[in-house]
Amino acid sequence: MVKLTAQGYELLDSGRYVLEVVEAEAVNEYGPQLRLKLRVAEGEHEGFEFTDYPNRGAEDGVKVGTKAWDIFEACLNQRLAPDEALDTEDLIGKRFEAMVVTKKTGKGNRTEHGTIGPHRPKKAQLKEGPKVEESDDVEENFKDLPF
Repeated sequence: MVKLTAQGYELLDSGRYVLEVVEAEAVNEYGPQLRLKLRVAEGEHEGFEFTDYPNRGAEDGVKVGTKAWDIFEACLNQRLAPDEALDTEDLIGKRFEAMVVTKKTGKGNRTEHGTIGPHRPKKAQLKEGPKVEESDDVEENFKDLPF
């Protein structure tokens, strides 16, 4: 006999997160869905993982406008054509941003449809260049201009 300990659900606070796809596969257990294992990729909760089940809307594909469609567009960072071939392998390792909320049951997290977008890291801040000395004399400041 093996003794097991009861554990509660770990939940991520609702908010906007950068998520990385760890695993992705098409499933049809409760209708056409993707099973995505997602990991928070940045910030205070980096490393937190949860599973999301976005609707695909079609038995053998991904319907335009579904949550799964939005995730493919965000991860691939491009607009998709309705007849485009999509592969769940292309999602693995990709990042996207989305609002994460607690499921209605309170037993897990999910991404909020309508908040999914590509991850665009903030560009490095421009460093301040050397200061140019300016004179209080306006004509002196513009004397080298060709007009």
